[in-house]
Order: sequence, then C-alpha cells, then structure tokens
Amino acid sequence: MAVAHVPSSGTWYGATLKEWIFTTDHKKIGMLYFITSLVFFIVAGLFGLIIRFEQSAPGIQLPSLFGQEGTDLYNYILTGHGAVMLLWWAVNVWMGGFANFLVPLMIGARDVAFPRLNAFSYWSFFGASLLVLLTLIPGNWIKMLWTGYAPYSMNDNAGPTSLYVLIVLLYSISSTGGSVNMITTIVSMRAKGIGWTKLNLFVHAVMAASLIQLFGVPALMGSVILLFTDKYLGTNFYNPMLGGDPLLYQHLLWFYSHPVVYVMILPAFGVFSEVISTMARKPIFGYISMALAIYAIAFVGFGTWVHHMFVSGVPDWLRVLFSYTTLFVGVPTGIKIFNWVATLHKASIRYNTPMLFTFGGILMFLIGGLTGIPNAMVSIDLGISDSLFIVGHFHYVLGMALTFGAFSGIYYWYPKVTGRMYSEGLGKLSFWLMLIGANIMFFFQMYMGMAEGMPRRYPDYPPIPEWVQLMQIQTVGALIMTVGILLSLINWIKSLKGPKAEENPWKSPSLEWSMTTTPIGPNNFKKFPVEVPEDWHPYAYFKGYHAHV
Repeated sequence: MAVAHVPSSGTWYGATLKEWIFTTDHKKIGMLYFITSLVFFIVAGLFGLIIRFEQSAPGIQLPSLFGQEGTDLYNYILTGHGAVMLLWWAVNVWMGGFANFLVPLMIGARDVAFPRLNAFSYWSFFGASLLVLLTLIPGNWIKMLWTGYAPYSMNDNAGPTSLYVLIVLLYSISSTGGSVNMITTIVSMRAKGIGWTKLNLFVHAVMAASLIQLFGVPALMGSVILLFTDKYLGTNFYNPMLGGDPLLYQHLLWFYSHPVVYVMILPAFGVFSEVISTMARKPIFGYISMALAIYAIAFVGFGTWVHHMFVSGVPDWLRVLFSYTTLFVGVPTGIKIFNWVATLHKASIRYNTPMLFTFGGILMFLIGGLTGIPNAMVSIDLGISDSLFIVGHFHYVLGMALTFGAFSGIYYWYPKVTGRMYSEGLGKLSFWLMLIGANIMFFFQMYMGMAEGMPRRYPDYPPIPEWVQLMQIQTVGALIMTVGILLSLINWIKSLKGPKAEENPWKSPSLEWSMTTTPIGPNNFKKFPVEVPEDWHPYAYFKGYHAHV
C-alpha cells in the first residue's frame, strides 16, 4: 500500500467550542475526559480536606446546615470523597483520558474503532457528572457511603437512592461503551507490523483493564437495579426481614469493585514501564513476562472479591479459599516490580519529574502491597477490617500509587500534547511535597488503626491526647500534599506558554513520539497508513532488540 502524506497543519486542539462539543476525535474526547476527571479530583480532594478538618479534633466540627446535622454533612462528604475519587478520578483519568488520547497513537491508528460510540460514552459520563453535582443541593445529599450497602441504602436517611442508582447506571453505560471501543481498537486497528509482542505495555494494560470493565460492570449494574426495585417496586432481594439477603448485594458489588482496583492501577503500571524504559534508555526487562503479568493480574483479580467480606459472615471455607487467591495476585505483581528493577540495573537514569513520580508511585504501591498481606489473612483481617489501618492501606496501594502514576504520565506526555515544556523545578518540588505529605498522612492512619484501634469512617472519637496529636499530624500531612498538588496544577497551566518542546524530547522510539509532530497534528501521523520496520519495537533502545520472556 502506498504511503500517503497527510496534511499536518494546525494542532489537534485547534477548534471552536461547537467542534469540541460535537467532536468524535479521540484526542479531543480524551482531553474532555481528562479535564472532567481533573475537576472532580479537585472536588474530591477538597472533600478529603474537610474530612481531615473534622477529624483534627474531638467533637463534631462541621456545622448543622439546612436543617441537617453536622454528622449528616460528614456522611455526605465521606460518600462524595470515596465515590468521586474512585470512579471519576481513578478509573476515568485512565480509561477515558489517557487511553483515548494515547492508544490510537501507540498502535498507529487514526482514531478509535467507533468514534461516535466514543463520544456517546463521554457524554454519558458527563451526564453522570452533572447528577453528581446535583447532590451538592441540600435534600440531595447521598449519605450511604460509596458502597451503598443494603439494607441501609433502602433507608430514607441514606439519601436519594434513585439518584445514586441513576448515577451508577450512567457511569456503567459509559464504561461499557468505552471498554468495547478500546478492545476493538487494539485488536483490529494496529498498524502493519505491530503484533502483540510489539505493543506498548500501556496498551496491554488498557486492554486488560477494558476486559475487566466489560465483564465486571454488569454485576455493578445488577446490584443497583435490584436495590432500586427493592426500595421503590416492593421486591425483596436484599431485605432480610422478608427473605432477602444483604450479602447478595455485597457479592455483586465487590465482584466488580475489587477487580476495578486493577482498572485503576494497571494503566499506572503501564505508565511506569513507559517512563522507566525511556528514562533509563533501556528496553523493558522481560517484556513478554511483563505483558503476561498484566493479564494474569486481571484474571486472578476476579477471584479475590470475598476478602472484602471476611467480617460479613461468609462461610469459613470461602474465607480460606479467597485468602489464598488474594495472596496469589501478588505473584504477577512481584514479577513487574522485579522486572522494573532489572531494567534499571546498570542504566544511565535520567532523574527528571516523570521519573521521580514513577519512583514515587512504585514506592507507594510497594508499601501498600506489603501492608495488604495482613488483609488477606482472615485471622488478622477480622481485627483490622473496620479500622483506620484499611484507610491508610488502600490510599497507599491505590490512591497515591495511581495518582503518582497519573502525574508521571501527565509530565511525560505534556510536551507531546501541548508542544511546550513544563518547569522541572516546580515539578520536582511538587513531587517531594506530595511524597512527604502522603507518607505522613497515611502512615499515621495505618498506625492508628493497627496500634490504637481507631475505627474508620467515624467523625468523632474520645479526647485521648495521643489520638488528637496523631490526627493533627495527619492533617499537616494532608496540607503538605495539597500544596504539592497545587504546584503541579500551576505548573501545567503556566507551562502552556512555556518554552517550545522538541519534537521528540525523550528520544523515544514509541510511535506517539517518533511518528507524530509536536504538538500532534489533527491527523495524528506525518504519514498514513503507518508502517513500521521489521526490527521496530517501542522499547528498542539498541539495534537487534527482540522481546523476551
């Protein structure tokens, strides 16, 4: 096939407001997802600071508003922080933002397989986002926590269950459409010469995460539909007084909500691989085992959900079985850690902002992963399951690991997306403040849960001097981390008028760097269709490289 030169004048973002609203371009839709996710990340972060303010001293600090107690406001803030951070930031910054923008570029495609479905998925997500904002109105406060556990969520004091269900259904429709699109795009739209062993590990991560979404989201939809029919149509799936079983809700919820943890973290692993290979100037050690580990994590992840229910009354044999499967998921995860270390061995490492955030993300994940081992052991989990230890653990292993990964990815691809270079000084200062603040905050949360027995979710606690001091230390850590995040936000905005970036500042052989202009043109590639040489590989930093196990 003849190679056509495509016009590359202009930039991908050069468009009117109307064109942005009606766009089907994967880059614009990816940016719409990203901006929406970032806005809600800020909102959820503010909610988190309010939680820290409430817990910084004994007693109820939050005022009574609009006829509702301060504890009601606390429950709403806690619900909003969890739900928005998990679904609007942790999932969609990857599956909506990064995946949409980067996957077609990495596989040599002009767009995703179904551009209109892609637009529909975003606007479904945007509709759910507007409904989330409606919960800010007094009377619409959802106070059932992000899990929405039955039978409490059928109680009127839990808030508008119908609104909760509608938000989850719109989110689910968006997720399903996006997953189908990504899977089809990766399977059928790779450029000539790009086989499965020549895909970026980030693409493998998106593929695995999309499969998780495709198989897991129906269970989530089923759980909230049954919840809706129980509360409003008189069915009794979850009401134990009428023959229902609340554990059915938990099984359906966690069948999706534990695997979705890997939707949040696998793309971050993909970013870590991209950045480590580029900044170490070395191919990823054990590329094939790294790719297989991604799919192994996704597969095994569907067999671990019951560890969230060890204290709920499930049979002992089920506890033992899921204890083993939960521990087993650490094997493919360990492969990735060891291979990253092996890639860095004897490398000439560039310690720039993306690399620092990658190191920070791996460190946070490693601490969180090691502190997760007790949670897989039934006898220990029974004592810590509802303590602040769990909060510290999942903020390490999930919240901060994926956030550091997202920040690493933003800094890494910032020159390609904007055509400008960010400030290294501000970026590095942001990293250190985030790392120090996060460790101060979440380490002492784990300590309070394990050593002091502080329960999670509670707005109040006894005026024990040591507890007050530990809570205030956590608040200081949260403020330090917040300053670090704000510095990155300032950096990204300020650098839009910064110095122009080179076309390929990292000298990466990956397609999104080597075969596009900076910033990317409206048609993606300088030449189309894209054809790669037989010896091409996204991590080929020396001639003769071949992927190996």
